[in-house]
Amino acid sequence: MMITFRKEFLCEVVNEVDALLKLHFEELTRNKDRVKLDPIWTDYAALEQAGRFHVFTAREDGVLVGYSAFFVQPHLHYRDLMVAMNDVLFLNPEHRLGMTGIRLLKFCETELKKLGVQKLVWHAKLDTSLIPILHRLKYQTEEISLARFL
Repeated sequence: MMITFRKEFLCEVVNEVDALLKLHFEELTRNKDRVKLDPIWTDYAALEQAGRFHVFTAREDGVLVGYSAFFVQPHLHYRDLMVAMNDVLFLNPEHRLGMTGIRLLKFCETELKKLGVQKLVWHAKLDTSLIPILHRLKYQTEEISLARFL
């Protein structure tokens, strides 16, 4: 079985994403009693059509096993700086052993660079393995986000 990576269009994979998105929600979403998984697909589609949203997939023998998606645009403070901000990253737990995750991250980097991205920003839950992985790939912690419900 072979894992392949591709840049795809959300409109073409949205029907395949459901099962993985539910796994993603169950594993990583905080405050499930207050938030419901209900993406506004029309807004994502509009951003994608404007060239400001990009989806990358991991497939095993054609079956979707992971995804990473980014908002891409010039930084509003620094007009000449093209930034990609990660929206979601998920790899089916069955495919996390080995280098699949790192290969997906590096594939995203390569493809985003082709799109003119100069800075790539990831967000990660503090208690997951993503932060140490990103540090090994030479990413630096720049900020920490804090949140509460009002």
